[in-house]
Amino acid sequence: MARALFVYDKRLPEITGRRPWEKPTSHLVKTDEAPEWRREDGRRPSERLLVPRIREAVDRWRDGGYSSASEVTRPLFRHWFEEDHSVIGYDQPFRFHFGQREAIETLAWLVECSGVRDTKALISQYGGVGDAALFQNHGRFQTTMDGVRQWLGPSGSQDLPARNLRRYAFKMATGAGKTWVMAMIVVWAWFHSRRVPRSPLSRNFLIVAPNVIVYQRLEKDFANARLFRELPLIPPEWASEFTPRIILRGEATEPSPSGNLFLTNIQQLHQREESWTPANPVQKWLGPKPKPGLLGGSPMLDRMKSLSDLIVMNDEAHHVHDEELAWNRSLGSLSNAIPSGLSAWLDFSATPKDQNGNYFPWTVCDYPLAQAVEDRIVKVPLLVDARSADGGEPQDPDGLTRENVAEKCDDWLQAATTRLQRHEEVCRELAVRPVLFIMADKNAHADAIGAHLRKSDQFDLKEEEVLVIHTKGDGEITKGDLENARRAAGNIDSATSRIRVIVSVMMLREGWDVRNVTVVLGLRAFSAQSKILPEQVIGRGLRLMRDVSPDRTQTLEVLGTRNLLEVLREQLEADGVGIGAASVAELPHELVIRPVAERMTYDIAVPITKPSLTRNVRRLDELSPLELDAVGGDVDLSRVHSISVSVREQVTDATVHTETVSREAAARSEESVAAIVRQVMDRCGLPTAFSVLYPKVKQYVEQKCFDRPVSVDDEAVRSHLAREELRERIAAYLVEVVGALTAEQKPIAFEEERYRLSTTRPFRWRRNLPPPCEATKTVFNYVATWNDFERRFAGFLDRAKDIARFSALGTTEQGTSGTTFRIDYLKPSGAIGFYYPDWVAVQATEDGEVHWIIETKGRVFAGTKEKDEAMRAWCERVEEATSEPWRYVRINQGDFDESADAETLAALLESTGSPGMLG
Repeated sequence: MARALFVYDKRLPEITGRRPWEKPTSHLVKTDEAPEWRREDGRRPSERLLVPRIREAVDRWRDGGYSSASEVTRPLFRHWFEEDHSVIGYDQPFRFHFGQREAIETLAWLVECSGVRDTKALISQYGGVGDAALFQNHGRFQTTMDGVRQWLGPSGSQDLPARNLRRYAFKMATGAGKTWVMAMIVVWAWFHSRRVPRSPLSRNFLIVAPNVIVYQRLEKDFANARLFRELPLIPPEWASEFTPRIILRGEATEPSPSGNLFLTNIQQLHQREESWTPANPVQKWLGPKPKPGLLGGSPMLDRMKSLSDLIVMNDEAHHVHDEELAWNRSLGSLSNAIPSGLSAWLDFSATPKDQNGNYFPWTVCDYPLAQAVEDRIVKVPLLVDARSADGGEPQDPDGLTRENVAEKCDDWLQAATTRLQRHEEVCRELAVRPVLFIMADKNAHADAIGAHLRKSDQFDLKEEEVLVIHTKGDGEITKGDLENARRAAGNIDSATSRIRVIVSVMMLREGWDVRNVTVVLGLRAFSAQSKILPEQVIGRGLRLMRDVSPDRTQTLEVLGTRNLLEVLREQLEADGVGIGAASVAELPHELVIRPVAERMTYDIAVPITKPSLTRNVRRLDELSPLELDAVGGDVDLSRVHSISVSVREQVTDATVHTETVSREAAARSEESVAAIVRQVMDRCGLPTAFSVLYPKVKQYVEQKCFDRPVSVDDEAVRSHLAREELRERIAAYLVEVVGALTAEQKPIAFEEERYRLSTTRPFRWRRNLPPPCEATKTVFNYVATWNDFERRFAGFLDRAKDIARFSALGTTEQGTSGTTFRIDYLKPSGAIGFYYPDWVAVQATEDGEVHWIIETKGRVFAGTKEKDEAMRAWCERVEEATSEPWRYVRINQGDFDESADAETLAALLESTGSPGMLG
């Protein structure tokens, strides 16, 4: 039984006796009883589309002794996985991990046994989970309006690779040895191309890194063929035949006719942007065919165009998936230029997802973080919950500026540095220096945090112990900091390094795999829809520290904003780590809803109107702070605000350590009051009201907010006002008061009189209950519904005999840039709100078509009456301006349930008594 390197209240869950080079036969799951976890028989399942059935086929192939394998594959697998090898630096016989073995086995099976090359055909034959019927439960194919093939499954719609392009993705956790797998593929494909008749593979390889840091790591492994010499990759009797010419970026070496390995970072393959129109769907996916001079400045691409075949391997492949990225088009253009096309396009990533956060549908192998944790080939990730003594928690840092970021994030900084100090106490005797990695939102914020850490006595950090690294918008390190970053990446794991804390913006994404990182603090907003960024935060510190006994379990503690921890929990649970209340099957899926060419007959034109409500700042003079309510009356101002931390092991969600951290620093009173004022101004749309609002808000805080007079200069008061949660509560109340006081209405004006839904940009939809809804009479591939009532109502509209076409409108993301169908109205509180109607439907009547805006309500909440009035007024004015009949009706769930058997909208309205609600 392994002991944790750092001391926790409880032991970390583990599978005793687990050997990482063997196929897993059990996994850990969470329980509600002590010790909060148990061992369950069977391998951890995968939810990736192709993995379950391909995994079963590969298992049978392995158990059968690799029947039908070539005379290259079988001896190589025997050499790699059955023979013992002695390698310098390894006390025991060297063995590849099972995740590495399964990856190369899967690729070999796909090439030699499956007989399927095209992604669409592969999904048709092997897609789905278990014995469920694929096209009934897991998705379908569709064609976009410009002819691109797509897979539309639970994870959303995604463009498929060009026909017969052998593209596979390998999902391998950070630290699981993706680089070694790439080296194994080079060796296998090299000898397969030489020795197997009519081999579809190649002896030419292009390995692409996403940035300079990753490139330098790969360069150390592949330059001068170091990895092939140091690891038992090539059987000794074959060594003389393995002679690839290795060509690094910037080198002018000409390719060898016997075979080549090109290594570069993606920026070196960046094509010059040119205006072009794809002639067909294949060209759209691959990009334009290279022309003479098109790739000037990238001679490596020019040289590769002369090759007869090529295998491309992407490290951190999620960077180059989006078809709109020039990087992706540069890689795709190679297949268009090489006579026989690419032999294979292989993606490697811990998170093989596209820009929308959807896993590549061509993912064929899944070695998740949970398995790597149980195999103890990476650190055990622990999410650290930071809470105040009264049960609150530091809030997500919204509205950060260079001036306030250190103050607003001080709780996090104190908690993170405290954990670092605990780790340093343990590692001092091991001659290992733990490192804290802090991820900021902007370079200016990183500078401010770095300065705060250096000058504040509470952190006890010297100037040279804090390293701040600047990055550009694309995630690349700025030129001025590049040398410092390179030096730190190479030296920070050494015992002589002085660096204890690194602060940066994008450094955590890829390549910065410093082994000695034991604490990560994420202070970014982490709001990217792709959700790739939070996953990469976990990945940055997972690699095991050197010079630590293998019988000591290493851990990585992750602190951060509430949104970060929620996203990490969701994603880690989806990957099998930290199974909580929701099972993998219950996690929400993200779909992309879009209009499709096959349904253009169901298009609808909808008028778009401009907002009609405005603010009158002059009325702020009427605000009387002493007449307001005391929203902070429950706050205990008798003591300074403090926080505590609770450390949880994420495979079983077990609490392993708790600790209270006293907080001494507090914000200046004027900054806290100013932060509240800015929130009120922003939400009420009053950009020039600071000078009027500030004295009134300060008077409110001092005289009325806490139900008794206080001094904002009191230390306890200042510490509580520094809490984002309390400032948010105060601001929310003041928004209601100020909003109702200053609202005024103006005439409605049209922004776009006939906005066609078929021009709607694709938008993401994250709902798992109810499941995705499909219908016939809509231009969209899916109907966006929020609940079961809306789903049933969509079914009613689809079958109603007098409905010609309809569409759901219940999403703020619908519409082209700057075009959203919404109606502004005045809430009961007096705040300006935006109402997004649920449905638009076109009814066929004897007198012609009637356009309906329909609201479906499960429950009638405050503000419903105001929305109804605003919508009826909207219909009246639209009908007057367009001469088209527009009507509005609200249908409550109870009324609908009693009349759900109605065959027409007219019958439904008559039975529910709703026909009178016309515009």
